[in-house]
Amino acid sequence: MASSKPVSCGPCQRGKVNTKADIWCRNCEEGLCSTCSGQHKRFKPTGDHKTIDIRSFKPRIGSFKTECDKHNQHLNFYCPLHLIPCCEECISTHHSKCSGIKSLASVVEEAKIEQSKTSVEKDIIAILLLLNKMANEKLRNIIKGDQQIKSITDSISKIRKKINQHLDHLEVKLYKEADTVWS
Repeated sequence: MASSKPVSCGPCQRGKVNTKADIWCRNCEEGLCSTCSGQHKRFKPTGDHKTIDIRSFKPRIGSFKTECDKHNQHLNFYCPLHLIPCCEECISTHHSKCSGIKSLASVVEEAKIEQSKTSVEKDIIAILLLLNKMANEKLRNIIKGDQQIKSITDSISKIRKKINQHLDHLEVKLYKEADTVWS
């Protein structure tokens, strides 16, 4: 692994448990222990995620900084005016007059929610297109069915007329034979 710090399991960490990750999920961009990895593969929305062994995981160059370069404190806040993450000391010294300071975690969560919204919107559009296609196909099938039922009823009527004509012809013929025999 390129990183000197061991990667923690994201789901375990959210559950307030510190577990070392064995696998890295490229889609979720978080580490998974062997237990969470198994559940991750069985869960339908994450079953097709691409995972790699944690030893071959290399953090991106210039990946997320977690500590302030000036104060060596955790970056826990975000200044929307300057569009940068900040530590507590940065807030009090350089961003005291900035409005809208938020916790960095909430900003990251909002960004994830926005990405999820976009993904869900794309999925909804794809589903709507599929439903429209299915509705159009069903309408075509109904129209075709109506045409077929009309054709079938017309055929039945024609066959019935031919049968009736044949029976009428047989009836006349039998009457003539019966008259002939009687005579």
